[in-house]
Amino acid sequence: MTVYGYIRTSRQRIEGTPGSDPEAQAYQLRQDDVPEANVYRDVGVSGGTGTNSRAGWRALDARLQTGDTLVVVAADRIGRSWLNTVNTIRDLRTRGVRIRSLAPDETTWVSWLESDPDSPEAFIADILTSLMAWTADQERQAASRRTKAGLEKAVAEGKTLGPPRKVNEDQVEEMARLKRAGLSYRTIGRRMVPNVSGDTVMRKLRERQG
Repeated sequence: MTVYGYIRTSRQRIEGTPGSDPEAQAYQLRQDDVPEANVYRDVGVSGGTGTNSRAGWRALDARLQTGDTLVVVAADRIGRSWLNTVNTIRDLRTRGVRIRSLAPDETTWVSWLESDPDSPEAFIADILTSLMAWTADQERQAASRRTKAGLEKAVAEGKTLGPPRKVNEDQVEEMARLKRAGLSYRTIGRRMVPNVSGDTVMRKLRERQG
């Protein structure tokens, strides 16, 4: 009868960004008295990635036995791909592994997963599990669409993607020359090697002016 914890974040740790810090999940698990040595992690792994493709989950799954308890801060940490998540939860139930969610709004229905298979509670738990997984999947796909649309918009507007590029003094001088020639900030940015955004050109020229 061993208690295990599982942590998953879709991004690496980003300071100040809610939901991206695995340590926040680790703290919640410690507060629930989950032994730190029994906590497994998949950091920077999308919820759409199948559980069998995650190193942390595979290591955890190899240790889970009948009577053990798996604790997560929320059920969508297990996954956000509808079919994979539903099948994973069903597999754990079949093997006699308990699931405990620390999310207040999930406590009741997750506990119903342990009910007699023929009971109304078990039937409702199955429905809610499918609904939860489907909702999480839809949210993941919507976020992906928004990100793609944002990138396409940025490219269409001539913005440079990725980390800010360093601009040296010679480039700033060239920017100033092109600006005096009447070129737009955006056009000047495209003439730089490597390209920079029009906003960067404008900022650099303003800084040059003092």
